[in-house]
Amino acid sequence: MNTDAMPDTALQILIAEDSATQAQRLQHVLEQHGYRVTAAANGRLALEAAQRSKPALIISDVVMPEMNGYELCSRVKADERLSHVPVVLVTTLSDPHDVIRGLECGADNFILKPYDADQLLRRIQFVLVNSRMRRSEQPGVGLEIMFGGQKHFITADRLQILNLLLSTYEAAMQRNAELSSTRDALRQTNLDLKQLTLELEDRVHMRTRELELSNEALRQAQRALIQQERLRALGQMASGIAHDINNAISPIALYTESMLERETNLSSGARDRLVTIQRAIDDVAQTVARMREFYRPREPELELADVGLNRLVQQIIELTRARWSDQPQRRGIMIDLRLGLAPDLLDVRGADNEIRDALTNLIFNAVDAVPDGGVIEVRTSMPTVPTQGSAPTRHVWLEVSDTGVGMDEETRRRCLEPFFTTKGERGTGLGLAMVYGMAQRHGCALEIDSKPGAGTTIRLIFPVSSAASPTAVRAPVLQMPPRSLRILVVDDDPVFGESLRNALQEDGHHVTVAGGGQAGIDAFRNARQIHEPFDIVITDLGMPDVDGRQVADSVRATTPETPIIMLTGWGQQPLADGEPQVDRLLSKPPRLQELRTALAELTTGRGDR
Repeated sequence: MNTDAMPDTALQILIAEDSATQAQRLQHVLEQHGYRVTAAANGRLALEAAQRSKPALIISDVVMPEMNGYELCSRVKADERLSHVPVVLVTTLSDPHDVIRGLECGADNFILKPYDADQLLRRIQFVLVNSRMRRSEQPGVGLEIMFGGQKHFITADRLQILNLLLSTYEAAMQRNAELSSTRDALRQTNLDLKQLTLELEDRVHMRTRELELSNEALRQAQRALIQQERLRALGQMASGIAHDINNAISPIALYTESMLERETNLSSGARDRLVTIQRAIDDVAQTVARMREFYRPREPELELADVGLNRLVQQIIELTRARWSDQPQRRGIMIDLRLGLAPDLLDVRGADNEIRDALTNLIFNAVDAVPDGGVIEVRTSMPTVPTQGSAPTRHVWLEVSDTGVGMDEETRRRCLEPFFTTKGERGTGLGLAMVYGMAQRHGCALEIDSKPGAGTTIRLIFPVSSAASPTAVRAPVLQMPPRSLRILVVDDDPVFGESLRNALQEDGHHVTVAGGGQAGIDAFRNARQIHEPFDIVITDLGMPDVDGRQVADSVRATTPETPIIMLTGWGQQPLADGEPQVDRLLSKPPRLQELRTALAELTTGRGDR
């Protein structure tokens, strides 16, 4: 049957529906297909409307106020004028009694909620056609039946009963199809939910792992930051100690160097002792410099050289032989030190003395880790590390491994802290801290693998520069000032001031020593007033009350052309921006030749004034 075809005559359909929304929707569908529609809000109003104007069909909801659908159908069928008007009940058909009650009241058909437009239109046309067929049949005599423990008297004719039963069967089939579809949908939904649950569990697991890794990386970053702050604080403390030590050894260094140069009648034994003193002073100065640089970042202008780690390792092995071989053997302990040096190892850029000190500390630590003997291995390698989206990068690895006692997690975490030691009174707690400082200044990574009872491996990973090339070493050019100079020395340490005066006067210069910053400024001004200005000023940086910065400011303000040499016991580091710019910055203790070269370069070409 074509539901889209328009009826030959526009038929009147009466709707009994207490839901305004449902009534409007139904009315709209019917009017779209050519039916004239009257709507009533309950059964009583619908009956009154049917009595006023006989409709071709009544569509009634079952549940309504005042008069429900069953009663409306009974009243319509009892009305002689309306008895042949077909009545279609709209119901959920959730109870078998609905069918019996529909037969009792003489309903012609059911429409199952919810319905679609095509289903509704097909049912209406079916009912209208069957209504015409029923008019030619004899009315039934009625039938009494028992259902659900109750008697029911049914007066519907055979066609009416058949139509109602067919509509009921169709509704049941439709409901079964909907239930089957719903069951399939639920089954698929359950499968989807299981899959989503598995995916969610995986995501929760991954997210939990990510959070654990993230938390660990925060903890590691925090520990690294604390370590850096501790090293920086230690570096600041060491800087002050270095200043005092450098000031103290400066007179010894000047007198020793001067005696070695000028005292030609020294015995060979005396000269050897002075040379030993000079070397000791140099060693002290270098040790102090390294001590204060636990975490001072490497200055950009620091001169680096290509360092061959294989050669350096072999040197350190020989230099430390007494510690890892001779001394343990005297106690009946055997340490097997093995080398694993990679051939064709590229050089790294760095300061060989710092790397040498770091390797020495690592070997000493390894010896201490095997108190009853064991194996120590020093290795170099050059693994290629793949990087995403770019060419593989190369690094040089320097590793020191031992088969010793190892470290637990707490010790491994704290072993780089300054003054932390597990050796008791035998340890200073500075060895690994100095190694860490060297690594920071050289831009290399430091890794530690260790477990209790399984030994320790400490790995230094140096970056390799593709442009690295050997640094040309030039012999220093010995220079002397071209003439006798008038020199002002400003230093609050009288012993150093006197030693520097003696050394410079032996070179033929006229030297005035001022015992502090203000005294130096006054001496400089007085010399200009009596027309005997100084050719150059040598001032210490750190002095009480008036320091070297203020001295330099005053000299620059008076005569900008006067050269200024600044001496400092804090190491040869540049002055901060905004501070006075001096012509030369020298570390204490100064070397005579270094000082002579500075005097020559700063005064050459300057005539007498």
